[in-house]
Formats: sequence, C-alpha cells, structure tokens
Amino acid sequence: MRSLKSLVADLSACRIVDLSSSVTDCPPGPFETRVDVIEALDGAQIFCEKVLPALVPEAVGKLRPEHFPSAAFLRHEMVSASVHAGSHVDAPGHYGPAIDGSTGLMSDASLDIFVGAGIMLDVSGVPGWQIERTHLHAAARASGAGDLADNIVLVHTEREKAISADAVADLLDAGVRVIGTDADGFDGPFEPMIRRFLQTTDPGVLWPSHVLGRSRPYYHIERLRNLANLPAHGFLVMALPVLIDKATAAWTRAVAFVPEGSGQE
Repeated sequence: MRSLKSLVADLSACRIVDLSSSVTDCPPGPFETRVDVIEALDGAQIFCEKVLPALVPEAVGKLRPEHFPSAAFLRHEMVSASVHAGSHVDAPGHYGPAIDGSTGLMSDASLDIFVGAGIMLDVSGVPGWQIERTHLHAAARASGAGDLADNIVLVHTEREKAISADAVADLLDAGVRVIGTDADGFDGPFEPMIRRFLQTTDPGVLWPSHVLGRSRPYYHIERLRNLANLPAHGFLVMALPVLIDKATAAWTRAVAFVPEGSGQE
C-alpha cells in the first residue's frame, strides 16, 4: 500500500481544474434560486432583535449592537435553491419511479464512485442539437483512453447539446456508472424539447436520457465547466455530492487533479 506521504505528494503536484458552476441567483421557474446576504453591519442589529429573544431572553436590552466589535456581527448568506442549481449530481430517484421499486436516494450512493479516473470525451464540434452514440464512439476512439469501465466520463458539449439515451446506454454497457456534462441538462433545453413533442406527440422525446435511468440506474453530473481544460484521460475526478436528507440530487464542487505534463493548461 502506498504511504500517505506519497499520496499527498502526488496530489499536491497536480494541477487542480475547477469543474464546477456556482449556485447563484436564478429567475423564477423549476430551478429558482435566491441568495440573500446579511451584511456584517446589519448582522448585529438583526441578532439582537430576532435571535437573542429566543436564545437568551434575559439578555434582551443588555446586549446591544454597539457591544459587538465595530458594531458589526457576522456576514451571512441565506440560500433558497433547487438541488439542481449549479453543478450537481442526479441520483436514480430523480429520474422517476424505478422499475425495481428502489428509492434511488443520493444518500444510497457509495462515495467511492464519485472519485476516480476521468475521461473527457470532446464532442464540442458536433453540429445539431444532440450528441448521438456515433459521436461518442468517435470521441472515445480519439481520446485513446481505451477501456471506459469504472471511469468517470465527462462529455464536453459546448453547454447546450443533449446527450441521446442511446449514447448514455452505450456508456452504461461499457461499465460507466457516473457521466458528466457541461450542458445544463442531459436532455437539452426544455423549450425545444417540448416543441418536438408538440410536433410528434411522441412521449419518447420527453427527457429520454433521464427516463433511461428508471430501468438502468446511473448517476449523472450536470452544469460542469472548464472541460476544455482537461486532457482526454490521465486525470482524477472528485465530485462528492453534498449530503442532503432524502434528496435525489445534490450540489457538488467537482474538481479534476491533472498530473504535470498531462495535456491542456
């Protein structure tokens, strides 16, 4: 077994690529997010008026804002957000009722599947609205990565392209359990998807890569960033989900550890 010192030295020698997008204000809708800031100078007044009465009632009127150093307490941020805001991991329970009856909660996942060797499949130059299986096969060959099994596969799409259910199924067939994309969602933007349904009346066009997860459970990561800064392979991905009780998705601060001399800077 390698020593801890050796492991730390190897990781410290790596370039760290931040793969995450932030949780930030988002307008009303399914992913409405609001970040309210309490500034430090307001914090003392708010603490004395709203917190202190419930915490230590006998201190009301005796502990006043001016008693705090510089009349300031602590800056604080209150976040109201969907678990799908910013970079996040979707667990099988998010995809709808599982065929096997499992709940598919994020807390059911073993953390070790979110730490592992990464492969970046670059399909950024593909025309059209969707990444097909042929595009992924070509990108996999071009990467020179070889066997995909148990790797964390990150698909660089230029942000707006869907990844077809057939392409996802092929990755699952290859033994991949965690797939990431820099697009906001695996099935592309909502509006054109709904318009495709109106044109075809085919339920199969509605979130097909998500629905696939009902019968073939897998984890996917959406809203990643900076995938173009990664080499095709030879790096470590760490995308641990935040532990949220009874949730089927969770935010992640995804990063990649890239050894020196491993490609893009």
